[in-house]
Amino acid sequence: MICWLSLGLLLIGAPALAQDNAYVDRISQRIAAELGVEDDDPMLRPIVPAADHPQQVTIVGAKMAAPADGVAQITLDVTLPGEGPRLLLIDAGAIWRGPKGADFVLVPNQKFIIDKPRMTVTAQALSVHPRPPVVAPGTPLKAIWTNNPGLIAVLRTVQRIEAQDTESLSRYLKEVDGKWVVDTFIDNQDVRLAKRMGWARNVLDELEGRVPRDEIQLAILAVTSDYRLPQAADWMMLNRSLDNKAGVEAAWAAATGVEMLLERAGLDHRVFSPRHATYHFNTGVAAYERNDLRAAKASFEKALSMRPEFLDAKYNLGVVLYRLGKYADARGEFSIASGMKGADAQVHYNKGATLYRLDDKLSAARAFRAALLINPKLAVAETWLAKADPEGKTKPKPEKKQKRRRRGRRRK
Repeated sequence: MICWLSLGLLLIGAPALAQDNAYVDRISQRIAAELGVEDDDPMLRPIVPAADHPQQVTIVGAKMAAPADGVAQITLDVTLPGEGPRLLLIDAGAIWRGPKGADFVLVPNQKFIIDKPRMTVTAQALSVHPRPPVVAPGTPLKAIWTNNPGLIAVLRTVQRIEAQDTESLSRYLKEVDGKWVVDTFIDNQDVRLAKRMGWARNVLDELEGRVPRDEIQLAILAVTSDYRLPQAADWMMLNRSLDNKAGVEAAWAAATGVEMLLERAGLDHRVFSPRHATYHFNTGVAAYERNDLRAAKASFEKALSMRPEFLDAKYNLGVVLYRLGKYADARGEFSIASGMKGADAQVHYNKGATLYRLDDKLSAARAFRAALLINPKLAVAETWLAKADPEGKTKPKPEKKQKRRRRGRRRK
């Protein structure tokens, strides 16, 4: 269990600091130029160095710190040119880079009071990659901006939940023996979120909720590394020193929160968990790409058992069966897929290719014609149509024009 530590703010007027934006410095705008680094990756871009300001803080150094409670930490060296105190707020966007591609982001919505000309603060950080190189404490870090829209969306969603949703979520809580617990008969997504969050009063006597760090970490990996639940279990076992059973249980416990974060961030949350057909579909695609056809077949079949109208899964299953030499089975899948809503020319073409392989050339020709009806520029369908029906037996007969019957004039 992660224990959320609060800073001891023993400063007169500190409550105003936490609420007045005039005294809040966002870290994304206050990184010194010497910390910037460039990269030719299109998903990254150089930071905009902090402009000189007579009052605002500036981050002039960053080093890796020893992890705490299973969470990575980064020590920031901060300067304050004017009179303090000021509030340093961690927001989304900056990646802190160590050697050999060790990239981290700071957990959003962390707050630090800066009240001396030079201070160091230690912030929690999460890896952008599933297996980052080990970075020794004291290793200097550089900063770069991310262009990854999914990563930014996840971090901003966490910040929004903790900064803006806390008040509405806290109405479900009550204090019992010094701890905050959810006390309501209501069961909705907000209540389930409130139950997962860690709650405590800060020194400003404000109740704060924190999204579990493992959920944020796995949501980050979901958008940066195509992580899905089995890989999440591997990550749990590796990074939390859990055995196989405990790792799987921890991954399943985190899955609901990860899906919620992805959904709230406007991302496809269904890719993460085996509870959804999309997950199995993507697993099948990955298996197909590594040429594991039997695993791909099982994944597409699982996706279809959960969503029978899943056209792409039906089509892909037909492709896999064809490659396995199960032409009759492939014909069945393509035949069903060709009748489903949204079936495109490629579906009909593959149906034709399978029928041709089964030596049903006239039926194959009809399928190729159906493909060309949808996409007249599909040259490969035209080529095989000529082979399947060289005599044009399946060519549609021209419609006969009905002769209009002349009406006789009525005599007066």
